[in-house]
Amino acid sequence: MPILCLVEMHHLRYFLAVARELNFTRAARSLNMSVPPLSQRIRALERELGTPLFDRSTHHTRLTRAGETLLPLATSVVADFDAIPHLVGNDQERRPDVRLAVPDVLNPRHRRELGESMRRLENDVTFTLRQMPSLEMEAALLSGSLDIAIAHVGTTDARLSVRVLYNEPLGAVVDITRFPGRSSLSSADLRGMRYIQGPRHWDLEGRRGDRLAAVGAVVDSDAQFSDTNGLLIFLAGTPAFTLAPTESEAVSAIDSEQFAILPIDDITETLTTYLVRRTADHWLDPVVAALATIA
Repeated sequence: MPILCLVEMHHLRYFLAVARELNFTRAARSLNMSVPPLSQRIRALERELGTPLFDRSTHHTRLTRAGETLLPLATSVVADFDAIPHLVGNDQERRPDVRLAVPDVLNPRHRRELGESMRRLENDVTFTLRQMPSLEMEAALLSGSLDIAIAHVGTTDARLSVRVLYNEPLGAVVDITRFPGRSSLSSADLRGMRYIQGPRHWDLEGRRGDRLAAVGAVVDSDAQFSDTNGLLIFLAGTPAFTLAPTESEAVSAIDSEQFAILPIDDITETLTTYLVRRTADHWLDPVVAALATIA
């Protein structure tokens, strides 16, 4: 690997951060450093390689052809380097640690099966769990601070692999007095009702509001709850609704004498759960295979 004779590993990490963000300010922030030293180190890397890696202007930062060529090589080299402790230290006294992130809302059956899968793997690996919004997981995977993410957001980044675990239906949460005795709704029932949106990491489908508006629901951009209590305040005694997974623990905790969650017969709205990991981290393959059986 002649590149390692010229370039230190941290130079490749700096390059990957800038290549990921295509913005020196954001890249420096992700590396917990300031912009001037980051820029200096990128220029030092370019001098070592004898070619510019980024096309810089006051309006944009883009990879040059050399930068595009280096990107997959640097990604592979850094991933292989980071995998060394897992590959050479995997003995009975030192099991590799898998940093696993889970979202704020998880299907209860999935949560139980996930725990069982982790227990089956406890002789081979240890798990460090983090709970975080799905929208933050891609950046954490790309920065190397996370190994596997159970997320409600997929990815199109070529450095990451994603597989769908399952889709679960969403139902309308309403004040029970609105539709007494009903076991389901239709889109016509939502006409004129306010759609209350949750925090950004709850309502991940960007066009959902547009689809609901198309059937006559009133999308209130100013009405947004931050937790279950806030949701109930918005819904109590008002012609309003929100969408939530019909089996979620947040919904099961709602007072069934005051609120109902009803499927919508002629609208298919679902929440997708994905497993996302770095493609180059092949040491994770057995772990991913075990966790993916919960689909």
